[in-house]
Amino acid sequence: MIEAIAATGSISKAAARLGLTQPAVSTMLRRVETHLGVQLFVRSPEGVTPTPVGAEVATRARAALASIDDLNAALAHRIRDPSAMPLLRVGVQACPALTGFGDHLGALSPASRLHLRVDQGGGRIPALLASGALDVGLFQEPVDHVPRPRDELERLVVVEREPILIGMSSSSPLAARLTVDLPDLADEDWLDDPLDDGPWPAYVRGVCAGAGFQPRVRYWSSDWQISSSLIRSGRAVGLYQPTASAREGIAFRRISGDPISQRIVLVWRPEAEQAARRLCDVFSDNYLRLVRAQPVFSDWWDDHPEAHPALPAAPAPVGAAPVATGREAGSGKGGGPRNPLTSG
Repeated sequence: MIEAIAATGSISKAAARLGLTQPAVSTMLRRVETHLGVQLFVRSPEGVTPTPVGAEVATRARAALASIDDLNAALAHRIRDPSAMPLLRVGVQACPALTGFGDHLGALSPASRLHLRVDQGGGRIPALLASGALDVGLFQEPVDHVPRPRDELERLVVVEREPILIGMSSSSPLAARLTVDLPDLADEDWLDDPLDDGPWPAYVRGVCAGAGFQPRVRYWSSDWQISSSLIRSGRAVGLYQPTASAREGIAFRRISGDPISQRIVLVWRPEAEQAARRLCDVFSDNYLRLVRAQPVFSDWWDDHPEAHPALPAAPAPVGAAPVATGREAGSGKGGGPRNPLTSG
């Protein structure tokens, strides 16, 4: 119902799409708004438009419906033809180390039809795995995050801890330092990603609160080019994954003490273990190359073997320039900053 109203901009048109009466849809909407305690849509003679909260709820509703459709399609396929080629459903959170991932998709499970979804945030992937809508998932989570125990899923921590870097204009006075103290960022304007729906936003705000401030967000963008231009211009700072490639006009610096860190997790359903292990190999090979190509992170990596027992060494370049990673995918997460500060 919420998706239909948002898509049509009209309660009457939504009612027609749903096969219900207009009063019935109006009543349903009032009940939902009462339950949530917020107004989702603004009514006017021209129709209805979503409030900011309503737009977020509608986005989540579309994601939920897509997951249900995917599950129904997968089940219907097996019912129609139990001997048909099995389906492998993979969900990944966008990150630099998955650049070029498409070249390896066919090797994950050659005997399966592949469905792939890429999310900016990691919030939906664990839930989709638990529901059976995904078979394999690769995502990031804060180092202090305690995941819900799920007996039906297997879990491997690929990287125990990696520090998140702060990105700023190369002309910023902070860029003259080797590391930046977190409280020194209190007076900066921050860049936020409106699509990160996992535990990360609350985690970052909690860390900053412990340092005595809340990030002052003035810019929201999931587009890596726009994000880079805002940071390069000096208008904002943003959080970047440590394997992000160098960008002209932007300086990456460690935050003193590495207070903001994440782990990289691979989760799979037992029947998809072979595909999960192959995905881990693909990810790990590219990740280790990116470690050595990022000087700020490479030194940290060598000094902290306890943070990556599953990936003990990164290959050093042999008489060559650092690996060219090309355009990365997603927010920080790909071409753009880590941008984890969404309201979630």
